[in-house]
Amino acid sequence: MRLQPLSMPLAPDLAERVETCLAAACALPGCDLTVVGLLQACAAGRAQLVGIFEGGRFVAAGVTQVRQHADGRLSCWVLSLGGRAAGPWGAVIAAVEQGAARLGCETLEFAGRRGWARVLPGYTATPCERGTHFLKRIGA
Repeated sequence: MRLQPLSMPLAPDLAERVETCLAAACALPGCDLTVVGLLQACAAGRAQLVGIFEGGRFVAAGVTQVRQHADGRLSCWVLSLGGRAAGPWGAVIAAVEQGAARLGCETLEFAGRRGWARVLPGYTATPCERGTHFLKRIGA
């Protein structure tokens, strides 16, 4: 499984597949994001669109955002993640963790369904208004 940053604008054939993946993630209960909003944030440089590939085949897409806390710490947020990766999603998250650590992020965070706690050891899971807030210390 390989994660690759995707540059905007996307080629039409890839854009359709990315939008399908993001739409599936945005349709989940508790999500207040839209595909249009996510892609606009990526185009404006406020977030990063990531393609997930198995071999050379595109299987999923995600959007991440590095946020700086008031004390200067960096945290990587997974805003959206959707698709049909054949492998375990935990491996996808592990790859995101590695990329975030390379950027100097100390934590990885996202909001999702509480069931993610079963497949993501090392995360603190706390109920929140959008489901469950997940947090893991990954660096410095």
